[in-house]
Amino acid sequence: MVNDWNECKIDDLKAPVKGSIAMGPFGSRIKAENFVTAGIPIIKGGQLHGAYVLDSDFDFLTPEKAEELKSSQAYRGDLVITHRGTIGQVSIIPHDSLYEKYVVSQSQLKVSFDTNKINPYFVNYFFRTHIGQHRLLANASQVGVPAISKASTSVKAIMVPCPRLEEQNRVVDYLKALDDKIELNRQMNKTLEAMAQALFKSWFVDFDPVIDNALAAGNSIPDELFERAEQRKTIKQNNSEENQAICSLFPDDFEFSEELGWIPKGWNIKTISDVTSEIIDHRGKTPKKLGGDWSESGYPAISAKNIKNNKLVRPDTIRFVDKEMYEKWMKTPLEAGDVLMTSEAPLGELYYLNSKVDYLLSQRLYGIRADKVNCTGSYLFYWLQTEIGSAALQNRATGTTVFGIKQSELRKIGVLCPSLKLLEKFETFSKRYLEKMDANDLSTTELSKLRDILLPKLISGEIRIPDATRLVEDV
Repeated sequence: MVNDWNECKIDDLKAPVKGSIAMGPFGSRIKAENFVTAGIPIIKGGQLHGAYVLDSDFDFLTPEKAEELKSSQAYRGDLVITHRGTIGQVSIIPHDSLYEKYVVSQSQLKVSFDTNKINPYFVNYFFRTHIGQHRLLANASQVGVPAISKASTSVKAIMVPCPRLEEQNRVVDYLKALDDKIELNRQMNKTLEAMAQALFKSWFVDFDPVIDNALAAGNSIPDELFERAEQRKTIKQNNSEENQAICSLFPDDFEFSEELGWIPKGWNIKTISDVTSEIIDHRGKTPKKLGGDWSESGYPAISAKNIKNNKLVRPDTIRFVDKEMYEKWMKTPLEAGDVLMTSEAPLGELYYLNSKVDYLLSQRLYGIRADKVNCTGSYLFYWLQTEIGSAALQNRATGTTVFGIKQSELRKIGVLCPSLKLLEKFETFSKRYLEKMDANDLSTTELSKLRDILLPKLISGEIRIPDATRLVEDV
């Protein structure tokens, strides 16, 4: 740390109240039968994957049970640290959190700070630096379940930088602005994805435009769709010219199919084999097994672990191969509109390529290319996410030790195929969503890189805020 910045023990910075540093309750004090659908949320390791506690996927306790565990309660501004299991996780409960009060689980501890001495966000950022992680894990044991020995005592003794509170606040405001923009991008993408999913479901699962057309034409509605039809009657129809043009692409009647039940009249049920021009199979093979060496740069090689929740994740784990290895391995290069899919557990993770990228597919991945006559890439991408599509994947997968789907079985999966004009219309809408999500992801990547460069320098005092501002302007 810089010479003019003091360091203080966390024990000297904790709030001057009893239980300001406290462990979660013993496991025997929280059992599965204590969980309820709403109440006081329990913070576990799953909520500690970023700077802020993630306000989702909670188990809950009744207020009465939470009161029994009062010493393990945490509030806005408290730090939550994993001391057992995935050690090194640290997140803060932000001041705009969904809940006012939480209970930390048995693998976590919480720290409440004296805000007259230290900004809790500053300490949170310190623990995201290499020095902060080193000090946090200095007393870690890797024997059996990883754990921090004498967790409360160890945390109390950790030294953290303590510049003047005004300087702490400036650093926090600066870094938090970057984090807030990253979080805004994440929320925007969540909304955009929900909008794209909702549009696909409305058109190709619930068949809303077909129902609307059938009602307008006075045609009968199948019993299985009667409830949906009643709902559609209560919705004010959009009579704009654009919407009427869209509705004209849908039929106004239904027909029964043995495979999927009632479907729009004139639509066909085909297989993935019928609607694709290419399936690039790299299941269970890696460049390493071909004797190739990884390169410092070149063509990025992605594997199943890099695809999750319709995104490329953990870009830091992506390795590279040279041109010779790429051309030897990727006989069919990927194109814009291709769908990448994991072929083994977790089976059916998907990623849509909005633009051409020369990825090398390493292990447990399929590249699926729609023929653009019977199907489009974006339609296939969303179809495989439906209950019908995902169930078909699971049903055709085999294996005990390794559960996966062979290409021959993947090709047999059924796909409901509307007219090409309708598919192209959906493509125009979906691409807007997908391109915007890609732009937000790119922005997030750049902001994250900038934050990660500045974070240790700002927390140590190596760079002060005016210098950081100039650095950002240079970027």
